Amino acid sequence: MEMKIGFIGLGIMGSRMAANLQKHGYRLVVFNRTRSKAESLLANGAEWAASPAAVAGQVEVLFTMLAHPEAVKEAALGQDGFLAHLPPDALWVDCSTVNPSFSKQMAAEADTRGVHFLGAPVSGSKTQAADGTLVFWVGGAALDLVTCWELLNCMGSKIVHAGGPGMGAALKLVINQLLGTTMAAFADGRLSVLVYGRDLENSVQATGGYNYYPYPNGSDAFISEPRTFGIRISKKW
Repeated sequence: MEMKIGFIGLGIMGSRMAANLQKHGYRLVVFNRTRSKAESLLANGAEWAASPAAVAGQVEVLFTMLAHPEAVKEAALGQDGFLAHLPPDALWVDCSTVNPSFSKQMAAEADTRGVHFLGAPVSGSKTQAADGTLVFWVGGAALDLVTCWELLNCMGSKIVHAGGPGMGAALKLVINQLLGTTMAAFADGRLSVLVYGRDLENSVQATGGYNYYPYPNGSDAFISEPRTFGIRISKKW
């Protein structure tokens, strides 16, 4: 495949998503604040760029997967930001979890520069990112989604077009809210079980908790594994 894809943000999620694009034969140009996180991609043929702007000058489609809105804004509009350097009619796909108003703002910034924009946050964790089974909640023009459908399909098993700019971000935050509420209810029930003097594991198994609790390895994992989905990740209104 001749198309070069840019990818900025190679943390737990982004590195695995980029690797799946690479596995499907796409040529990558990558940037991350910490270069060491890109080494496995570079070893498999990705090209390193010295800045977000340097990525933009080489690609037609650019993905960002960053921790929070401030990081996205800095990469896009800060010193050596990529947005001023993308070619006309390029497509920027932001997979970061951000608030809807910020996603709309980035869509407007892209539009003034002749760049297409999709907000496409994901549901799933590092396991789904590695397996290519993420869910994409996409906000933006339907034609732009058609343009990058095959790329998203390399990284996910479900793609939902939520509506216009900001709507993918809105739906993702609703999903976060539902997940957080479920976690809180499950934790409260867990405490009640202990107060009543029952065995926690047997009670969870008896109620079928692993069937309805959205944790990939079921109730055993919920009880024994450390938490990685903190409030700081979920709370992005």
